[in-house]
Amino acid sequence: MARMIGYRRFGGAEVLEEGEVSLPAPGEGQVLVKVRAAGINPVDYKLFGGLTRPLEVVRTIVHPARWFARGKERPLRGVGQDFAGVVTAVGPAVRNVCVGDEVIGLLRAAPWSAREYGALATDVLTSAANVVPKPASVSFEAAGGLGVAAQTAMGALRRVKGGAGDVIVVAAAAGGVGGLVTQLALARGATVIGIASPSNADYLRSLGAIPVSYGESLEQRIRDAAPSPVTAFIDCFGGYASLAHRLGVPGERVGTLVPTPAIALRRARFTGGRDGKIADIATVAGLIDRGTVNPTIAGTYPFDVQQVRAAYTELMGGHVRGKIVITIP
Repeated sequence: MARMIGYRRFGGAEVLEEGEVSLPAPGEGQVLVKVRAAGINPVDYKLFGGLTRPLEVVRTIVHPARWFARGKERPLRGVGQDFAGVVTAVGPAVRNVCVGDEVIGLLRAAPWSAREYGALATDVLTSAANVVPKPASVSFEAAGGLGVAAQTAMGALRRVKGGAGDVIVVAAAAGGVGGLVTQLALARGATVIGIASPSNADYLRSLGAIPVSYGESLEQRIRDAAPSPVTAFIDCFGGYASLAHRLGVPGERVGTLVPTPAIALRRARFTGGRDGKIADIATVAGLIDRGTVNPTIAGTYPFDVQQVRAAYTELMGGHVRGKIVITIP
């Protein structure tokens, strides 16, 4: 049996609870991983906050017994996608990892699908294709929060074709994804202008970016800060596509992680994990191993339901610098 933190009803962090789930032995192409650390992401609280509510209504209609389900009778839905840990069992035909290997993983699933299992658990069962080796120099805490951020950041840069010589504006540049986008873009030889709160200005400078604070006259501050015209824009917050358009950035080089009407107007492209690959996690882990990228951990919380609720409350408050990670003994 594995211990897992999840939810049976929609709401705020208070709906999270701990339960037990039975995990079968790994099937063909699957691995069982003892989780040591798991990152949390905004999509998590959107899910337990009700993002999939319309789908749950359909499921209830299809399965009438759900009409009468109350409390503990409802299935426990898993939370979380990022994890790092140690492989404890492998199924037939697994070639990329062995028992005892330290790995970084990502539970891949469409946001609207209800997950039976989540990464906030003592053990996870997943496809071997969803894990990559963890470099020995990378801590479990850093690795545990890497999956979603690495795929999203690499996917966004791939979508806007960001590279050497570009001047890239990154909105929410100090966040878990934004900070990684910033470092990856700088490593490729781009100039990065990071939009963030004034309290994060020194942090962005330490990465090598040019900080600008959000608020009135943002467009002019970006123009003043840019050494040459802005050539690409990655919006990790949402709502900045029109600013990118005013700065003269063509729509195909504006990536947004949040759906926006600007996508329909072809002024931006919806990007992120959808343009990412599992191999991106290994790429970023390798950059961390070589010291090119330095993951920022905003805080760690132990695997306890009250502490996990507190972690999500902090994340939902916004302005988190880097990733919040749950550690599991």
